[in-house]
Amino acid sequence: MLFNSFEFLFIFFPILFILFYFVVPTKYKMVLLLLGSYIFYGYWNYNFLPLVIFSSFCDYYLGKKIYESNSIKKEKLYLLLSIFINLGTLAFFKYFNFAIENVNFLLRYFDHQQLNYFQNIILPVGISFYTFQSMSYTIDVYRNHSKPYKNFISFATYVALFPQLIAGPIVRHSDLVDQLEESVQKVLDSRKIALGILYFTIGLSKKLLIADRIASAINPIIGMMDIASTVEAWACALGYTLQLYFDFSGYSDMAIGLGLLLGVSFPQNFNSPYKSFSITEFWQRWHMTLGSWLRDYLYIPLGGNRKGKFRTFINLFTTLFLGGLWHGAAWTFILWGCFHGVWLVIERFLHTDKLNKNKIFSSLQYILTFFLIVIGWVIFRSENIDLMSLWLKKMFIFEGPIKPTNFTASTRDRFAAAMIIGLYIVWGCKNTFEIEKKFTPSKKNALLLGILLFISLLFMGENSPFLYFQF
Repeated sequence: MLFNSFEFLFIFFPILFILFYFVVPTKYKMVLLLLGSYIFYGYWNYNFLPLVIFSSFCDYYLGKKIYESNSIKKEKLYLLLSIFINLGTLAFFKYFNFAIENVNFLLRYFDHQQLNYFQNIILPVGISFYTFQSMSYTIDVYRNHSKPYKNFISFATYVALFPQLIAGPIVRHSDLVDQLEESVQKVLDSRKIALGILYFTIGLSKKLLIADRIASAINPIIGMMDIASTVEAWACALGYTLQLYFDFSGYSDMAIGLGLLLGVSFPQNFNSPYKSFSITEFWQRWHMTLGSWLRDYLYIPLGGNRKGKFRTFINLFTTLFLGGLWHGAAWTFILWGCFHGVWLVIERFLHTDKLNKNKIFSSLQYILTFFLIVIGWVIFRSENIDLMSLWLKKMFIFEGPIKPTNFTASTRDRFAAAMIIGLYIVWGCKNTFEIEKKFTPSKKNALLLGILLFISLLFMGENSPFLYFQF
């Protein structure tokens, strides 16, 4: 079920909202949220719902066993079992097809019979997100950062809560479970309701008015990059840079808004990432909850910056390499992670955060950072190495037509309008969290949000999943 669908906006969420605040007794509200979240997830494919339940049960049970154990060896055993179950499940569904494809490539190369078993395994939506959330719980219990939860319903609701189940933000159990238990005890909070509407409306407009408009223009061109012009190659690169931001940050805004409507606050996931002056700063602003998860559960356990410069470089590169692999089973995702990892190492080596930043240098650093981000997204968007090579060649080697030839007039105009508005927003406007700080419920703001929501709804009706559903 999509946030930007009629069945969600006009059936599922209104019914759940009314039941949560006005019908269901307090002691059953958590059960309602859990059942609602399972219905939301099962609407996509109910066959994978047991996987979410299984992941929740395993980590809930293993968390208790870790806490109750008096043996360090047993604690480590239970933790390793949790990690094996979560990462093993993730690896099977996400990387098995990739592994078979590469094995078959080698077999073809050496003229051997190919493997034809277990092909085309379907990737469960949201598995990368809920496995990370669930696994972080057992790690925190093992580290004595948290005590185990006595109530399975509360923990299962944390894992499966529908606003952030599919594509984040990745929320820590310590940030959410207590909020959930408080929210079921409270009545309507008018301030949170107003902010929830603000976030959801802005997120919906990002998705429908900008991201989808850009996507409809660039996707056909990317699909026939072999006949695209240099201008079109650059237009697609810049277009995807904006499409991905408005699509993913739009989803995050909607998730945060839905959370507020249910009385809980999710963490910020984007902080104007295209205003960054370095790739290091970009990763402090982009997909912030994934970045903090990788820092706390991967980079720091690897040693962080505590074991000398060379080890720090290795840890930075390894974290970004695995971050790229987390996004999907494709060589281009791995290359994208390595690309960012190399630049993080270079920036750490050059100490770019300590360089004298006059206006000219800062401007050049800002332009270079955005240029590198765009190149990185070309690698990220490409389905395979061939497309990536062709796309980059079109951008930097001026062969064939220079002028755009594949955009129709109407597509070109809509694309140009979305790009101008999008660039103005990312470079010249405040982000949603900055808007929240000065937002006050009023008739004027209600009217503006109502107009924006109405315009956004006019563009609904297309089957337009969010880009991060595939990760």
